[in-house]
Amino acid sequence: MAESNAAGAGEFPLSDEHRMLLLMRDTLYEGSWDDFQEDLRARAEDRPHVFDTVPPSPGMRQAIARHIRLIDEMWTWELRAGRTLRADGP
Repeated sequence: MAESNAAGAGEFPLSDEHRMLLLMRDTLYEGSWDDFQEDLRARAEDRPHVFDTVPPSPGMRQAIARHIRLIDEMWTWELRAGRTLRADGP
């Protein structure tokens, strides 16, 4: 995660995976990290969910856990920085 400095948070280093999650948040979940994470958790727990964002596979639950961790990092950064991350730039 990017570190904070006296002037506020630095830039968050977006990987391709971060950008994919940002696009999914904005497109499928109307910008809501909370809805996105809840849907991922429901999918991992075999509960009703809205979108199959991770294909069924032996590693599905691990992929979902990784996505939830990445979302937590981005969401925390957004709250500290007072800015919303975008897939198309900082």
